[in-house]
Amino acid sequence: MPEETLDRSSLERLVRALRQARVQKSLTVEDISRLINIRETHIEKIEEGDFSFVPPLYVFSYLKKYASELGVGDDALLEASRKELGIPASRFSTRPPAEAVTPGSQSTTPSSKGSGRKALIVVVVTTAAILIGLAFLYLNGRL
Repeated sequence: MPEETLDRSSLERLVRALRQARVQKSLTVEDISRLINIRETHIEKIEEGDFSFVPPLYVFSYLKKYASELGVGDDALLEASRKELGIPASRFSTRPPAEAVTPGSQSTTPSSKGSGRKALIVVVVTTAAILIGLAFLYLNGRL
């Protein structure tokens, strides 16, 4: 049970910190709503501690967006909040998978090499076949 209380207090601390940071920066709920593109009513409910208005995954996404905009919270606090909301780690990872291709690098897996070229060839051959068929029908007076 103590772990559950710790998690709950982490979520409450995050929400309190978000509200305080918003007020300290002289932002209204309307202002932050526009900045992070989340409905005002959702921001209000989050600040009230009501997380039942949308599925927990969305709540957590909103919290992360809100925290990021205001520079509030750290990874540990966000992780504890995710756990309290009951979101499995695999459903909402804060880091990209290790095998993810970084921008500027190219994948070297055999299945992905040349697949764009193969798709282009298929499109060209299919288009050519259709055009030849239409030309044949036109020349034979059937079109």
